[in-house]
Amino acid sequence: MTALIFDPVYWREVIKRPDWYFEFLDFFRKHETGLKGEELDQFRYDCRQFFEQALQKGGVALASKGPNLDEQRQPVDTIVIHHTSNHPGYRLTYLNAVHLLNIYAPYFANPIDQQEKSLKGEPLWSGHFKDGKQVFWGYHWLMRMDGTPTRLLDDNQLGWHAGNWEINRRSVAICLDNDYEKQNPSDNILQKLAAHIKDHYPNVESQNIIGHCEAREGTICPGGHFLSEWKPKLLERLR
Repeated sequence: MTALIFDPVYWREVIKRPDWYFEFLDFFRKHETGLKGEELDQFRYDCRQFFEQALQKGGVALASKGPNLDEQRQPVDTIVIHHTSNHPGYRLTYLNAVHLLNIYAPYFANPIDQQEKSLKGEPLWSGHFKDGKQVFWGYHWLMRMDGTPTRLLDDNQLGWHAGNWEINRRSVAICLDNDYEKQNPSDNILQKLAAHIKDHYPNVESQNIIGHCEAREGTICPGGHFLSEWKPKLLERLR
């Protein structure tokens, strides 16, 4: 059914337009509300995989220049923990497409900051680059299941991850590469996470190490047992 809903041939033409995201967001919201279960999961994946491939091929109309969206960045005093809510092995290219669609497209369609109202309808722009290509990651780090941290954004870059602008301005986001909605990270992952925080952010106080759910009400990220079970274990390892 989703193959009939999402027509890549049609969308390959649409995404050549600078303001493609207006039409896509309307389309996505319409069908997202009408699907459930596996059909909804497949629909989301089809859309995101299409944009993953289109971004890699340079098929999405993006801005070649734009304002400094990091100018409100403040010194880091907060760490926000996230999880991918997916199976381990999350592709960075797929994550780039997810954040393009979930973060940047909605904001450019309706900029909140009065100083950025002129962005509406303009080609998407992050001002962040990796290997010469513009990227739209919201996280600063992605920690793999073996505890290896992958740097996505520099600390002086503002990640749009928390759903709370004041926290975004002064935080770094560390995302764990697994689904912890109903399970907890292993002791090894918690130890590696604690060691990473100690090495890179030794001056961040323990009360400022929070989960996404503490920054934005209504989200379960980074997991259903974060506050009650594994946040205390993480903070214990930081002492």
